[in-house]
Amino acid sequence: MESLERESVRSLYEQAADRLRAHLMGMSPGERIPTEAELTRFFQVGRSTIRKALQRLVEEGLLVRSPGKGTFIARAVPCIIHSIDRVSAFMDTSRRNSEDVQTRMIDFGWLGGDASLPEKLRGWPRPILRFDRLYVSRGLPHAVARVCLPFTIGRHISSADVESTPVYRMLREKFGQEPAGSEFLVSCEQAPKNISDLLELSPSTSLLVLERITRDATGNPLEFTTHFLRPDIYRLSVNLREGEV
Repeated sequence: MESLERESVRSLYEQAADRLRAHLMGMSPGERIPTEAELTRFFQVGRSTIRKALQRLVEEGLLVRSPGKGTFIARAVPCIIHSIDRVSAFMDTSRRNSEDVQTRMIDFGWLGGDASLPEKLRGWPRPILRFDRLYVSRGLPHAVARVCLPFTIGRHISSADVESTPVYRMLREKFGQEPAGSEFLVSCEQAPKNISDLLELSPSTSLLVLERITRDATGNPLEFTTHFLRPDIYRLSVNLREGEV
């Protein structure tokens, strides 16, 4: 595990929780984690800092305490590698990682005013259809996809369509639109509270945020999606081919 950054704006206990969360990926359910004393020595912080970090992970459901015995891994978490060098449905990522994924639509509605729109969408015809989709594997929520569709496409889509069909498949089968390419922007951000609640995380936890805009062969936008991803579960990959390095 990496050492803590004393000059960071993030508190020491939040950093310790982040380091521990990543470390848990390599451990098995029921496995005992190091003691508070051992973690205190490793991170060179006070015991109260470690207790707060562990309590956060207990609240997230990743750890469970057993009085008199110690703290243990509560459940297995998925490890999902998402490739951003191909045009494919986000749900296909889980299938490629042999994860059984369930989805649930959280919100479905229309956006009109500039204040409610990402800057990249300010030039799109109004209103813009937006819906949120939650992804769950092994009983653990791990991603929220916030999808925006231009009016020319969104006006023909119902909430029932969204419930049953991935976006790329819907574009192909319902509109005959073949995605020609996607642009990605990756960042690490503190998610809105409603997103962190859905992912069962503390509001101060930083998430991987993946923005994707997909266009057709003429360059017209087909969709804009913001993916909020749990950093303890997701890794992003790019495969560079000869001539691209």
